[in-house]
Amino acid sequence: MITLLADAPSGPHAAELEQFGRLGGLWRTSIIVHPADGSPPRHARGEWEFGYALEGRAVIDVWQVPPRDELEGGQRQPNQEIGLCVRIWDPRLQLWRFTFHGTASGAVVHMFAREIGAEMVLEQADGGRLIRWIFSDIGPASFSWRSEVSADGGGTWRLEQELTASRQKGAAWPTTQ
Repeated sequence: MITLLADAPSGPHAAELEQFGRLGGLWRTSIIVHPADGSPPRHARGEWEFGYALEGRAVIDVWQVPPRDELEGGQRQPNQEIGLCVRIWDPRLQLWRFTFHGTASGAVVHMFAREIGAEMVLEQADGGRLIRWIFSDIGPASFSWRSEVSADGGGTWRLEQELTASRQKGAAWPTTQ
């Protein structure tokens, strides 16, 4: 994996890479899923690991629910998800190109992302729906994330998921913080 991971951002867009690169390390997550049918929210725990990759020109992450230490003998569990995200800064568009691959669910998500104030906002148009994922309250020890969907062109938004993350000691990947 020596050629995949990197210690720090590099190239002419290192400052932009820090927008997501500041999340470098391993995080424990608490997730609330809000079903569209109004049934009671579901709760889950997971982990999220971020780091620089591709000679410091990308930020990747691995999302896992439940966390590795809760998997029973490596057996697949209901509602399990393991996904890989790749974020690459596009200097021509001045935004991030983002792809998520959910290896357990088979989901593939393509989004664009940009920094808006203190938040990192990822957006996608999917048929008649708008989807946005928002990283907020980003600090050295914690951050929040939420997924929202709009069926009316952005007039109203429904919360699908919300997540709080706390940094774990001994981050798996180096960060420039």
